[in-house]
Amino acid sequence: MARFQCFRTDSSGVRWRLLGGNNRVLGLSVRGHADHGAAVQEVDTVRVLAGDVRLEFERAATGHWWWQLSMDDLPVARSAQGFARKIDADLAAKRFMDRVREASVDSSVMVFQPGHRGRQTNLLN
Repeated sequence: MARFQCFRTDSSGVRWRLLGGNNRVLGLSVRGHADHGAAVQEVDTVRVLAGDVRLEFERAATGHWWWQLSMDDLPVARSAQGFARKIDADLAAKRFMDRVREASVDSSVMVFQPGHRGRQTNLLN
């Protein structure tokens, strides 16, 4: 089952990512938020408006294809990796869209520091 996970790095604020049932990242937020609540609020908006989004594809200088999801002309989510073929990027975007509405939201925030694995911070306390 897919799930949304919020995470924080030193510089980006709190962001979210959608993980598939196999824990692979299907997509992640474009911008950081001030706190966990704001990130979850954006997740809820993406869930509700998943049918009214614009999906764009871009070919980077490296030759890889990336997808980006926009709502009201604002970028909201993007692929977590580049793809060798546009059709693969399209399939990845469709996987993301298929799982958005069913995914649960973790109540914790993962903290990532350079050179270290993530550690979990419980928000319920």
